Amino acid sequence: MNPKFYVLHDIPGRLRLQIPSLRDKTDYKEIEHMFSSLKGILFVRIEPTIQTMLIKYDISHLYRNTIFRYISIFFQQIRLDPLDDIMIQIDPTTRKDWLRTLFSGCLLLLAGIRKSSFYKPDALVYGAVVATGYTVLSHGSADKIRHPDILTGIVTLLSLGPSNMLYVAMITWIVNVLELLHEKQKFQTQLLHMII
Repeated sequence: MNPKFYVLHDIPGRLRLQIPSLRDKTDYKEIEHMFSSLKGILFVRIEPTIQTMLIKYDISHLYRNTIFRYISIFFQQIRLDPLDDIMIQIDPTTRKDWLRTLFSGCLLLLAGIRKSSFYKPDALVYGAVVATGYTVLSHGSADKIRHPDILTGIVTLLSLGPSNMLYVAMITWIVNVLELLHEKQKFQTQLLHMII
């Protein structure tokens, strides 16, 4: 079973916890109010950007382990995405990008396997190419022409030609996966700098 929170800072009377399931919440004020109303808790503040909760408490009325038990019970009741155990460190927007990438990757794999036995492209090949194009175009900023995966697709299409669209889609898909891995690494580095 995965932990529901991580202790980032712990001194008597003050705790800072990282709670990944805060990412999917929007009712932060209600959660802060609920925990603040518990006897012995003096102050609660949630930082939604980095999914942390700061708790100041009276050590003469409340033990740290009791707070941990409250946090565990509260966040145990929250039903998360079925993929949270696999993708707990990925924000929901990036998670959608990964799901689209995995789907188009499966289509490309199936189309690539079938391509060896069929010379003429079929609906599966066209579907894989379209799914990959949608995956690549649906993620990223407004200036899509500068994305590495799109630039790779254009250059590969010009060099391999339209008759090799499946190979163009495969190469573009690989660059898309590399870009998503780079974005994940960059997000984790930013999160680490925000915490420190």
